[in-house]
Amino acid sequence: MSFFPRNPLSEEHAKTTADALQPVLVSLIGLALEAKQAHWNVFGTQFLSVHEKLDDVVKSAREGADTVAERMAQLGFSPDGRPGAVASDAPQPGYPDGFQNVPTTLTRMCDVLLAVSQRLRQSIEVTGDTDPLTEDQLIAIGQEVEEHLWMLQAMEADNDRGA
Repeated sequence: MSFFPRNPLSEEHAKTTADALQPVLVSLIGLALEAKQAHWNVFGTQFLSVHEKLDDVVKSAREGADTVAERMAQLGFSPDGRPGAVASDAPQPGYPDGFQNVPTTLTRMCDVLLAVSQRLRQSIEVTGDTDPLTEDQLIAIGQEVEEHLWMLQAMEADNDRGA
């Protein structure tokens, strides 16, 4: 049962929605951590543009995680963003150790963004049936994640052509 007795959703829908949000929460926290690690460790041609773009990814991921966690709390369920939860359930395998060149960083971050996007889309599907307000929030977050994916893929393609 949820923490708050006056919930606009049925108990079943609130729990289903919260269960769909938890994986998104850890994915977004993981994305923020991965992007910040990449931001600190990227080097090479296009360094500055990639370095700055990664900070945009971090900002979006942190804001999205906050939106998701607060929505869970609004529905009466405790969000779990502790390091152990993120480490055990985030879909991304982890940024490589040490400095990484721009092509490696772009490929890695595109893979991470794709994994987060896929998880968001799964949760959008679930919440479309249980809570359209949450679905709308996830769609907005998903649009930002996929915009970052598009931009980093464009940088990756430019790098592949030797520009």
